[in-house]
Amino acid sequence: MALKRNKRGGRPSPYPRFLFHGLRSAQLLSSIVVSGIMCYFMYYLRLEHFPIPWTFIILLTISIATIASLTVTIVLYNFTYLSPRFNLVLNGSISFFWALGLALLSWSVSTSHVLEKACTGDVWGGSAEAGVCRDYKALWGMTLVGTVSTFSALLLDIHTQRKTNQRGAYILPEDDKDAQRLNELKSSRVRDAGYDVPSDQSAVQPSIFDSDIGYHNRYGEPDDDLQALPHGPLEDNRPSRDMGYHHQFFRD
Repeated sequence: MALKRNKRGGRPSPYPRFLFHGLRSAQLLSSIVVSGIMCYFMYYLRLEHFPIPWTFIILLTISIATIASLTVTIVLYNFTYLSPRFNLVLNGSISFFWALGLALLSWSVSTSHVLEKACTGDVWGGSAEAGVCRDYKALWGMTLVGTVSTFSALLLDIHTQRKTNQRGAYILPEDDKDAQRLNELKSSRVRDAGYDVPSDQSAVQPSIFDSDIGYHNRYGEPDDDLQALPHGPLEDNRPSRDMGYHHQFFRD
């Protein structure tokens, strides 16, 4: 049964399926959570007329860029062909900004010790402050997941690119229609051209039937005159001559 991707004209992907989609799912989940928390924080900061930190801007930008990159690459993966080199460039650029956002966020939360304290009203002085603490912890955790998953996807791209560039025999998939046509074309060429004689049959000694079958005279010696004549009466218009064959007990 042919795959739908092959019917659409796409090439088989060199990526391992489960690892490829697992890392992309982690990237997508972390990007959605980070972008949602960033939009929530930036909305209330602008509502209270507070300046927006550069850390929030970088995290919102990179999370949206990751979602857009995942959308483009999944379309290429399903309908055409996702090049490991192209995906390597995307993940390399995204992983740099994910690492930058994680470093800035870790530096900002280290001053308030948010990760070390419990998110309760008694510690932070109210339920609203405790909710902000929980949001910061979720933001830092999802930023870490996004950074690790993006770097892992980058390593997968490097491994897949090296494996693709290695020299070797490419085995055509069984469900590829082009492969079936190529095999049929090769078989038809073999039928038209035939096969070579096997080496074990080329050294066969000639039998008695393949030996000299020339004309001989009454004494068993080859007759030069008869050997010079054309073989067959239709090949020469000259009258036939007496062959001179006599039995030893009869005379003409």
